[in-house]
Amino acid sequence: MRKEAIFSDRAGRPGGHYSQAIIFQNLVFTAGVVGTNPNTGQIAKGGIEAQVRQALDNIKIILQEANTTIDNILKVNAYLRDIGNFELYNQVYKEYFNSQPLPARTTVEVGFAGEIEFEIDVIAFIPDN
Repeated sequence: MRKEAIFSDRAGRPGGHYSQAIIFQNLVFTAGVVGTNPNTGQIAKGGIEAQVRQALDNIKIILQEANTTIDNILKVNAYLRDIGNFELYNQVYKEYFNSQPLPARTTVEVGFAGEIEFEIDVIAFIPDN
């Protein structure tokens, strides 16, 4: 069995030496994705909500490149600079995740460098055709 790397320049370039996502069998594992605007290469302006929205839009693009969608996400790992922003993050999250069953989710507070307020990685499946 082989693994396949996924890359889309429409989702912002990785900030290091890694793949945006890996497909193994029918599963997609994304790297951590932040709210980088793919057109400017800059972190989205407008606070935590703007960064969450941009990061989730980037995830959607990466999953599209892997022939799946946000509705097929099984597990979400989310990272907040300030857990006090959980409700703001959760409000935006609910706009993207509203089909049942909802993915399993872990959300933790972490330290970020620079302007980054939010990061997300997911595991999704590719449905059989």
